[in-house]
Order: sequence, then C-alpha cells, then structure tokens
Amino acid sequence: MRSLLPVGFLSPNVDAWRQEVRENAADWFALAEDINRASVAILVTLAPSSGSDRELGAAAMFARALQSFEAVVLLTERGMLADAGALARNIVESAIYLGGLAMVADFPQKMAASNNAHFASMAAALATHLEVDRRDPEAAADMRALVEDVKAKGYVLKDIKLLQLAKEVGLDPLYQVVYRKLSGDSAHASLESMNRHLVRNATGRVEKLRFSPQRGGLEHIFSAAIAAILGAMEVLYLIFPQDNIRQTVDVHNIRHHALSLPRENEE
Repeated sequence: MRSLLPVGFLSPNVDAWRQEVRENAADWFALAEDINRASVAILVTLAPSSGSDRELGAAAMFARALQSFEAVVLLTERGMLADAGALARNIVESAIYLGGLAMVADFPQKMAASNNAHFASMAAALATHLEVDRRDPEAAADMRALVEDVKAKGYVLKDIKLLQLAKEVGLDPLYQVVYRKLSGDSAHASLESMNRHLVRNATGRVEKLRFSPQRGGLEHIFSAAIAAILGAMEVLYLIFPQDNIRQTVDVHNIRHHALSLPRENEE
C-alpha cells in the first residue's frame, strides 16, 4: 500500500488497506459482523431490574464486552492487530466477570471491594508522591487518613484475582488459552508484541523496522474475540435465560468452529 507518512495509521491511505483486507478475509468479517448484529439485538432486550445489582451489572458488563468486540473489528480492518488483540483480551475479562455475576452470590459486593482497593492503592501512591516528591507531609498524612477512615467505616478493600475467578466459574480454559496468548503477543509491551514491528530475513536477522498495517495473525485475533464474546453470552444466558441468547450462541459457535478448521486447497 502507499506510504503512511507523515501521520502513520491516521493516514487516509489506510482506507485502501481496509477494502483489501475485508475482501481477503471476507468470511471472518462476515461472521464478526453477524455476531455483532445479534449481540446488539440481545443487548436492547435485556431489561434488567433496577433493584437487582446482579442484572444491572451483567447488562452493563455485556455492553462493555460488546463495545470492545466492535473495537476489535474496527482496529483489525485497519491492520492494527496488536491493539485489536489487547481489546479482545478485555472481552475475556468481561466474560469472566459476567461469570462471577452469574455464579457467585455476592459478586456485586466483591466488585465494589475491588473498586475500593483500586482507589485505595491510588491514594497510597499519591500520598507517597506528596510526601517524597512534593515535600508536603501534611497533605500526605491527610490522604492516608482518608484511606484509614474508609476502612474504619467498614468498606472492604480486596482485589479480584482474575485467574481464581475464572477457575471458580468454569472459564479457566478461556483464561489459559485465549487470555494468556493475547497478553503475550498483544496487550503487554513484550518481546512478542515488539516483534510485530521488526522485519527479519531468512536467517532471522533483523533487517528493518516496520510501521504499517499487518495481515498476519488476523484470523487468530478474530477467533479469540469471537470465542470471548460467545463465552460472555453463555454466562449472560444464566442471568437472562432468553431464547435469542441461546440461539445466537449455538448458531455462531458452529460457524466459528467451521471457519477455524484447516481448509483443503481448492483445485
């Protein structure tokens, strides 16, 4: 494709890539868009009870997963596969949290405790910054006193461990196979993700840097995102046992499986 200079992926030249990659991977884009269309239709039918933290949380978490799924499609068609993979990983997290809402009785309270722990950690870091970098021990003491006051009032501060939760709700395979892979080659600033920007010769020697849309691995990113969003629907069904959710999962699991099988070369 033409150069992305001088604005990188913000270049209008990416439009040519989008059209080409959509034609090249038409089956995957068609499946992703059909799943997205069905998911949006599901979302508007959920009607969670305003008095149920479980139902409200599940509907909002599914919306979060769906938005990430749509972002995967948008980034994949632009060849930004590492970033698409990072968002596919977020769908896995959302699916596991949905599992918690579906199967763990006090999970809304655990989410609140995790939220409290997150902000308490931020407050502790800020207190250290005020004391050490800003040389303001009085402000630091006030910040620490605020955290202690929150604890004294009975607010629980406890993180949710994602792997432990995945095991508890039966989504350990999704974590071990999909989440870990996406963590290494997409979400983290790792050697694997760095390799996306290196061009090597036949001997493995680095010849140059690369900053352009990528096609290799597109099917893996789509497959991971699809497995995650269908997994999210599986547990959503436990909270909202609607026929449209069950049918969507069954139909698109079959299509995903068929598309993932190695294809024989056509003569």
